[in-house]
Amino acid sequence: MSFELDILHAPPTATLTGELTIMTLGELQDDLFSLLNFAIAVLDVSQLEALDGCGAQLLALLQQEANQQNKSLRICTGEESVAQQALSQLGLLPMLTLVRAQDGHQ
Repeated sequence: MSFELDILHAPPTATLTGELTIMTLGELQDDLFSLLNFAIAVLDVSQLEALDGCGAQLLALLQQEANQQNKSLRICTGEESVAQQALSQLGLLPMLTLVRAQDGHQ
């Protein structure tokens, strides 16, 4: 699992790879919530290999917190990715501000 944050380009973009599961939440939670330090940020989860219910709930909570702080957090799931499928199955897609890969990395 890795969390890489690119702040050299606008908007700042974090790429999450590996797993976002109950086993990795503790290690990634602070990194993910650091995105709220930016007025606009993109979180790319399209390369995740695993996303369980706990990880999906954390993404929804992160989006909710960004909305409450009037921040723009856009989440890139990628078409037919593990993240897209898990979030869809859990009914969380409508809660997220989604972008396609090319939209989020301009």
